[in-house]
Amino acid sequence: MYKKPSLLLLSGTMVSTLALSGCGGSSGSEDLEGETVTVAVTEGDIGQFNAWEARSDEFTEETGIEVEFIGVPYNNLLDRITTEGISGEGTFDLVTYLDTMGPSVQQFLEPLDEYAAEDDYNFDRFPESSLNLSTFDDEVHSLPVRANAQLMFYRKDVFEDLGIDPPETWTELEEAGKEITENTEMSAISPYYQGGNNGQNMYMWTSYLWSNGSDIFDEDMKPVFNSEEGIEATQRYVDLLVEDEIASPGSVSFGEQDARTDFKQGNSAMWVGWWWVYSDFNLSDSSGEEVRGNVGFTTVPGWEGKGSTSNVSTFPLGMMKDSENKEAAWEFMKYISEPEFEKDMVLDALNGNSPSDQFTTNISQTQNFNDEELNEAGDDLFKVGGEAFGNAQTLPKIPEWPEVSNIISSAISDMAAGAPVEKTTNEAAAEVEQLLEEEGYYE
Repeated sequence: MYKKPSLLLLSGTMVSTLALSGCGGSSGSEDLEGETVTVAVTEGDIGQFNAWEARSDEFTEETGIEVEFIGVPYNNLLDRITTEGISGEGTFDLVTYLDTMGPSVQQFLEPLDEYAAEDDYNFDRFPESSLNLSTFDDEVHSLPVRANAQLMFYRKDVFEDLGIDPPETWTELEEAGKEITENTEMSAISPYYQGGNNGQNMYMWTSYLWSNGSDIFDEDMKPVFNSEEGIEATQRYVDLLVEDEIASPGSVSFGEQDARTDFKQGNSAMWVGWWWVYSDFNLSDSSGEEVRGNVGFTTVPGWEGKGSTSNVSTFPLGMMKDSENKEAAWEFMKYISEPEFEKDMVLDALNGNSPSDQFTTNISQTQNFNDEELNEAGDDLFKVGGEAFGNAQTLPKIPEWPEVSNIISSAISDMAAGAPVEKTTNEAAAEVEQLLEEEGYYE
């Protein structure tokens, strides 16, 4: 078995003490009037965060608790949370962060299990896949209230004109791709193979990898993405560009946004990525006239006979351990994570009843995936997205993941540019194993 690095771990006694300190959300908000909760969110005019801020006035009216939102540039977010956590100043009560930052920041976050137990708050309201990204050492450290699953988006008019159905398997995707490239002037699909970019080129790759029964690590944290199934999956992924030639020629240098733009400009007929882009493709003026309002979606294709496996990315909300307003912060966490709050926020956006800067389709609650009102307004987006969350896996939760990701991401980029798949994959696996051995993972 692998040995977890001790750098970020706390003793059981310390965890219990910190979890109990400040606990008491069940005492109600009547004793908290006049307190102020500060919430760190990323800058960038994110509709969901803007909607939280706008609707926090209702929370203040109900509880007397004020809420102050503080914007932090995304590139500074990890350093800012780390600095706050080490200093113990307690500037922020609540913080949002990208899930891949979780292994690094969880030591600064208050475990929420005792709060939930006292208030009969059920974490099962969230899909297992997204809640997993908020869980460390069997304790929940944040709420995955902003979550995205992968879907496959496609041009409905192109598929209808050619008489082809949305692909359910990678074989069907390849066959559809050949039909598209032979009968139109479009590329079939816009992947994104460029290295870097926080490992963006790994998300579609892992859907190939997982659906073929392989994984990144085994139970002993030994790399296995270079197994027979892993190499087969990787070869198939890069062959969209290298061998089959159905991918956009520019995809070798595309990041996610570049590939999305390529699709929005009408240059390709399929795109795999996060479900939030549904509204961007169908409602935004940035999409071409022939694209806007003409994009369908389905679950990510899977390996023949083995099923589909999506990826999940979350931007959860956590409570800082050094917060001096933990009870008030917990009250606000409960408020914005109620299914009805989320449903109303998204319905108002879809029905045009909220300002454009508060537009969001981000649903994270299991019970809302099959809600009739939401799916009628969103063309069954949430039902299909719920299926994707249900069959999803997640990236490893280890502090070394950024370094591991860089190694694999760089290898994918090299293979898309023509490097031999088996040799390059084996070299990447050896480099990852050496990194983890140096970090003390193997006895």
